Amino acid sequence: MALLLGLDISALTALVSGGAALLGSLYVYLTWNYDFWKKRGVAHPEPVPFFGTVKDFLLMRQTEGEILQDQYKQFPDEKFVGGYRMRQPYLLLRDLDLIKTVMVKDFDSFHDRRFPVDEKAMPLSAHVFNLKGRRWRALRAKMTPAFTSGKTRLMFQLMSDCGHALSRHLDAPAARGDAMEMREMLAQFATDVIGSCALGLQMHAMDDPDSEFRRVGRAVFEPTAANMARRLTLLFFPPLARALGLSFEGRRITDFFTRAVREMVRFREEEGVQRHDFIDLLLQLKRHGSVQEDKEAAGEDAQLLANAVHSGDDIQMTDNLLAAQVFVFFIAGFETSSTASSFALYEMALNPDVQERLRDEVDEAMADNGGHLTYDAIQNMRYLDMVWNESLRKYPPGNNLVRVVTRDYKMPGSDVQLPKGLWVNIPVMAIHHDPKYYPDPQRFDPERFSEEEKAKRPHYAFLPFGEGPRICIGMRFGILQGKLGLAMLLSKYRFSPCARTKVPLRFDPKSLVTASDDGIWLKIEAR
Repeated sequence: MALLLGLDISALTALVSGGAALLGSLYVYLTWNYDFWKKRGVAHPEPVPFFGTVKDFLLMRQTEGEILQDQYKQFPDEKFVGGYRMRQPYLLLRDLDLIKTVMVKDFDSFHDRRFPVDEKAMPLSAHVFNLKGRRWRALRAKMTPAFTSGKTRLMFQLMSDCGHALSRHLDAPAARGDAMEMREMLAQFATDVIGSCALGLQMHAMDDPDSEFRRVGRAVFEPTAANMARRLTLLFFPPLARALGLSFEGRRITDFFTRAVREMVRFREEEGVQRHDFIDLLLQLKRHGSVQEDKEAAGEDAQLLANAVHSGDDIQMTDNLLAAQVFVFFIAGFETSSTASSFALYEMALNPDVQERLRDEVDEAMADNGGHLTYDAIQNMRYLDMVWNESLRKYPPGNNLVRVVTRDYKMPGSDVQLPKGLWVNIPVMAIHHDPKYYPDPQRFDPERFSEEEKAKRPHYAFLPFGEGPRICIGMRFGILQGKLGLAMLLSKYRFSPCARTKVPLRFDPKSLVTASDDGIWLKIEAR
């Protein structure tokens, strides 16, 4: 008995010792790099073992933008700040001149984004937002002419038809004075717009909110713990994600988009169908290797074309690559536009003076154009532009921009060396809420975007779409879609708070973009 007891004690001792050694080794592995910034003399928050400096983001208590905003505020006198995503160091930029350097001046050292690309395992990952290096450069240069104002003008009537359908859909609830969730309603409108302008399909998402395309769109951005865990694994543990066969969109969505686009391409090629939409432009790329450019490119279009960094490489528009571009056009077009538009309606409901002033501008524009909203009318509405930009300032859809160091780099004005592969964060939410650039930043004030006020601010204090060669290629389309939706809604309806309206809003930490955690509920009434 004593012998058995001795063996049990010995086994237990060995087990405890082994466990302690394992835990010790794990602790060392998870924390050994936590002196990275200290050795370089860079200010940083104190990391927490396993979590680094993003604990509340990993535990889904705060959005990434909120976490970085806290760190931005913690070091007001620094030009840049260090941090750790679990055990991996990252850099947070605070200085706008450094941000310009990273995004434009020294772009060649920071030209990649953080999201993984695997064209075989994740074919929909090979889109222009995501691709890296020379392959990205070649595709971006070829696709840029597809997004000039001339091309979006050709799509305006398709957008307008969807706007009229939205109005018809809302007449009954407006007559009753119902409370409605704005983000989903605008996502349905945006789904119809993208379906028409990208695929040439009538989605009827407002008539059938459970249509297949709407289900797919919701699935990509659905703020669930499972979706968040999958994305974090892809970002922080790429080898594990590959071993598990994970992707951002999932196999069902990949198969759906690939099949839908192939069927549409085959139909158009066999029947000779042509429409002024995104598929037509991509088919030009597939057939001819280029998109026909507008004869005259001026203003923002000239800047957009100038940002197309030519690599000298060629890239073949295969069916899979074409499907990936349609996929990103679809998900980025409906999600960011519907989110930005719903936040704008929310603020106008809380600020009825802003709502009435914008409605007066819409009424005047329609009176000048025979009761219609035209492309030029939308472009010339100054106050609409101010309201839209103030909404993007307060609620930027992408609350953080990340650039990856693509070759070892020495930070200007310092001895700090950044190794290849390091993530550099540009904290959009923090910059947009910095009282140095926007006094009383929680106040919704479209006057911040008058010509006089804009002239007082540094250009890089407003980054809703990024900047430089990787600026959002589809931003003109998204802006036009969002502004048209707002103008059409205000021309017929009034919006006000209801019992379910949250003041203030709380952001959903599980969402891929800036979003309210319980939707945006407003009362809608006919004028």
